[in-house]
Amino acid sequence: MRRGPKKDINYYINVRIGQLKQDMNKAHDEYDKQWYNRIIQELCWVKSQHHNCYMHEQGIYSPTEN
Repeated sequence: MRRGPKKDINYYINVRIGQLKQDMNKAHDEYDKQWYNRIIQELCWVKSQHHNCYMHEQGIYSPTEN
């Protein structure tokens, strides 16, 4: 059993996006910057509640599984 307050996933994602943006600004290689941008885009997609995950449709993911 975990103890302590429940972790806020949106807070974690926002912090991680901020870290990736800082790293992207420090990168010198254009390919690295594009890679950071792609990861940021994916985290923004995960954070949004307006998507339909294909894994649920195919029976790969069950909301009751942990």
